[in-house]
Amino acid sequence: MLKIEAIIRSTKLQQVKKELEKIGIVTFSSFEVKLSGISHGLLSGGKPGALKTSALIPKTKIELICRDKDRVTEAIAKGAKTVQVGDGIVYVCPIAHLMKIKNGKLDENAI
Repeated sequence: MLKIEAIIRSTKLQQVKKELEKIGIVTFSSFEVKLSGISHGLLSGGKPGALKTSALIPKTKIELICRDKDRVTEAIAKGAKTVQVGDGIVYVCPIAHLMKIKNGKLDENAI
């Protein structure tokens, strides 16, 4: 069992949703988040190369639990990709234990 989290451009959420639906993933969570980081800027006088802290940028975070990371991460990347800086990131974390509250099913049976 794996938990996949992705931070994407908010404008790409519907396209990512469509790509996930194509591979049978219809359940996931999404959250509005703000991302801060380091970006390459301009030195005073317009010279390139300075590093500066970026402003808080609104993004969307997606979380889901699955068995097949390859198909899911590919679907997210396909839906989110613009080939520009800031497209986002996808990461995969193992889940040690999972319980479905409704019926008490555990681990693989709870997905």
